[in-house]
Amino acid sequence: MRATTVLVTIRDLLLAALALLIGGVLWSLPWNSARWLGRLGGAAAYRVWPAARRVAMINLRRAYGNEMTHARAAKWTGEVLRSMGESIAEGLQFARLLRSERREWTRYVEVEDPVLADELLADERPKVLVTGHLGSWDAALSIAALQGTGDVVARRVDNPFLNRVLHWLRRGPDSKWIEKSGAVLRSLESLRAGRSVALLQDETAGPKGPFLPFFGRPASTRKTAALLSLTCRAPIVLAAVVRRGRDRPHLYKLARIEPSAFGQGGDAVLLLSKEINRVWEGWVREYPLQWRWIHWRWKHQPGRVEESYDRRELRRVFGLSSRSWASGRREKRRFLLGGQE
Repeated sequence: MRATTVLVTIRDLLLAALALLIGGVLWSLPWNSARWLGRLGGAAAYRVWPAARRVAMINLRRAYGNEMTHARAAKWTGEVLRSMGESIAEGLQFARLLRSERREWTRYVEVEDPVLADELLADERPKVLVTGHLGSWDAALSIAALQGTGDVVARRVDNPFLNRVLHWLRRGPDSKWIEKSGAVLRSLESLRAGRSVALLQDETAGPKGPFLPFFGRPASTRKTAALLSLTCRAPIVLAAVVRRGRDRPHLYKLARIEPSAFGQGGDAVLLLSKEINRVWEGWVREYPLQWRWIHWRWKHQPGRVEESYDRRELRRVFGLSSRSWASGRREKRRFLLGGQE
């Protein structure tokens, strides 16, 4: 047992060292160079990560139905992974700006609704900031920290060395880290103390649900944001930083939801969670290539049913026989090399 523990520790140290090496390069490069390198890493991930390709393509088909052909799903998946690599690079760049006295993030981001942004800054109530894996998600957390959002809820990474690095990167100068496990009580403490709380909430909540609509399909949805908001009467602020092209600043999208419109009780929690899903889905539909489609968002279904993401399921959802499957693979390569759909 002791030898196994030593080997695991050595493995974690090596992985952390590799991550720090890559992260250090992305941190120190100029903005556009770091983004280019991040996209290059995402392109490499597309080539060597077949499980992620399958999950993304199946999710796209389930979300968009028959209009999402096999070739189109392959093409979109390639861009999704490049976008994810770019998001990681941008997250490191924004973390660096977060710690810069110059605080130059406004050079790279334009607020979509300045009036709403000013109203939120002037509102002294603690808030529940909800974001997700759309666009540059760590940039959204970094901007929230700059604006005094407060504490950040995030899952502990199994690698303890990487976990400490992520703690440091995602926290603002005055913010606290709240572990995702058991986060509700600690988040309530923060809100009652007048501190806002930021969390990512676009992942599956597991087999118990609740199952609320997302892209027209039942999706197991986290209730944390709604529970916190209704308990403390704290407004929910949805936020995302999305890209609009290389020569334009990113767009900082904001939306406010007041809990007073949903009453109290269990139905209020579900209705508010449903509204969060609705707003978030609208943003994903606006920028579908910037969302993390590789997550098993619809894996859990009502009645303890689990949907599959294996090769057989990939063929089934696209209605491909073995012969058409081989043809589809050739078509996918053609599109990745620049063919027209």
